Amino acid sequence: MGRDLATAMIIWLRQGHTDEQLAEVVKRVTAAGCRPEVHSTSQGSIVRAIGDATSIDEGTFRELPWVERTARVTPSYRLVARAHEGDRRVVRVGGVEIGGGRVVIMAGPCSVEGMEMLLPLAEACRSAGAEVLRGGAYKPRTSPYSFQGLGREGVRCLVEARRRTGMPIVTEATGIHRHAGPGGIQEERTVLEEVLLNADMLQVGSRNMKSYGFLEEVARRTGERGIPVLLKRGEAATTEEFLLAAEYLALNGNPDLVLCLRGVRAYETDRFLRYTPDLGTIPVLKRETNLPVVFDPSHATGDRALVHAVSLAAVAAGADGLLIETHMHPENAWSDGQQCVDPGELGRIVGDVRRMEALGFRQ
Repeated sequence: MGRDLATAMIIWLRQGHTDEQLAEVVKRVTAAGCRPEVHSTSQGSIVRAIGDATSIDEGTFRELPWVERTARVTPSYRLVARAHEGDRRVVRVGGVEIGGGRVVIMAGPCSVEGMEMLLPLAEACRSAGAEVLRGGAYKPRTSPYSFQGLGREGVRCLVEARRRTGMPIVTEATGIHRHAGPGGIQEERTVLEEVLLNADMLQVGSRNMKSYGFLEEVARRTGERGIPVLLKRGEAATTEEFLLAAEYLALNGNPDLVLCLRGVRAYETDRFLRYTPDLGTIPVLKRETNLPVVFDPSHATGDRALVHAVSLAAVAAGADGLLIETHMHPENAWSDGQQCVDPGELGRIVGDVRRMEALGFRQ
């Protein structure tokens, strides 16, 4: 995408400002790499900064007492911004298209627990209507004593499940470190290398959304290999911060991105909701960006009894896909069992989603 010059920011100066004060604003616009255009009005002067929006900082001007206000015109997330009506990116994961108009169902366990657990579950998810298999081989956990995933063995299980079912796999890379599996033995390859060698789509989890150095490395490595990235929103990230994280990925070599909303931390407690479902952000992202948007109702609610209803709400709001944690026996899951649905419930959700699509009940 080109970097066409446009109005990056408008700066309003207070009435009665001096020529020297106007000159200072013009100087700062120029120093930011933009071209200043000055317009005089009866209420004061207006300076338009023409250039690349990513190069200009509003704080540089807001700190001046003779500046009344500023407004950024072109977004700072230029590469992922929606340029015009109908500007949509379709991201292909294996043979599955995300953003092509049909809701894509991605399902599977929070944590891969072994071949015996995963293979029948993958078959059941496919039979229920899932098109992409999701599963955690590497698990970033809040407590260092919690199960951290099977690592390379978990990836091997996912690869075999893909061979058996034909479903592409998406799994998280938690960093560029070497992982110690349950046996405590360090793996030969880094976590990122292991996922890159095997996954059809790499997931950047909510904890890493602001790990900008990691985002840059992920973008370079996945861009070289043609692997799309599923980027999850941080639990306390603003919408703009989320889009700027996507911009890091696009800027450093990979525009094939899917944005994933998974609830935000607000005033809720685990008694009712694990997070607050950010359903209203779906149409905002669809308006602001050309990227596909999927929703994770499992993390957004933390309660399997709520996953069905919130899934349908997300589809009605315009989500391009759903990421649903599924387990054959949720009560026995090694992690996050309380938010996993079983394959039967997954099938009911998929059935209702397809009926909504047939009726045109989507934004």
